[in-house]
Amino acid sequence: MQDSPSDHFNASPVLLKRPSQSRWSSFTWQLLGIQPAIANEVIEKARQDGELLSLPAMRIQLYPQFCEAYHVNLTSNQPGVYLVCQDAPAAEQPRPLLLTVDFDEAASYMEAGQQVLEAPLAGELCVWLERYVIAHYRPQAPKKRRRQNWQPEQEQS
Repeated sequence: MQDSPSDHFNASPVLLKRPSQSRWSSFTWQLLGIQPAIANEVIEKARQDGELLSLPAMRIQLYPQFCEAYHVNLTSNQPGVYLVCQDAPAAEQPRPLLLTVDFDEAASYMEAGQQVLEAPLAGELCVWLERYVIAHYRPQAPKKRRRQNWQPEQEQS
């Protein structure tokens, strides 16, 4: 029997700070990816575009009840990893709060006004997430709904 995949992965987000085209801020932050899964070519190319910042390792935690969201992420055109950051003054670096592969969770933080940075989910992490989803995801069977009768009772006869 195959071992159950781990429900967590420790990774260090890698950010790129580059000059902004906007007159309201002097620079922007972009999530390039996460170490150890980010490709060296991506890092080398990014060094030419701006300043790199490697954040301390964070834990990506998976939960069985959110497997449907992970499945949607994996089957999207470009699976992603999301870094949720606390509000920080414009002159400071982003303050990481959460690293997740759950788009629904990231979207909730975004709707609440938090900064959310996104990067493509690297192959190694896709394999890890796919193994977890295969082990834990049980799609809900579609439920048939009974059609409602919209006619008043006297018209039915």
